[in-house]
Amino acid sequence: MDRATTGSPFLAERLREWALLRAITLELPWQAGDLLAASHRLQLIAATGTNTQAVEILAEAGSTRRIRNTARATLRGHRAES
Repeated sequence: MDRATTGSPFLAERLREWALLRAITLELPWQAGDLLAASHRLQLIAATGTNTQAVEILAEAGSTRRIRNTARATLRGHRAES
């Protein structure tokens, strides 16, 4: 993959974000700092996900009000299901 993304910062960033989202979704090891440094697009996708830890982080420190509000709504939905 490194060879395929060489010379294309956009593709390299998308690949990094895909790997981060995959780790979050599959509950593999990941770093909160990586999530908070990720694009708004990735944060918004993660804010609607099933990984409670990621959603809680985004509810508190997501990069935009929309992301924080989406994460809070997701958390309310998770609690209602329990």
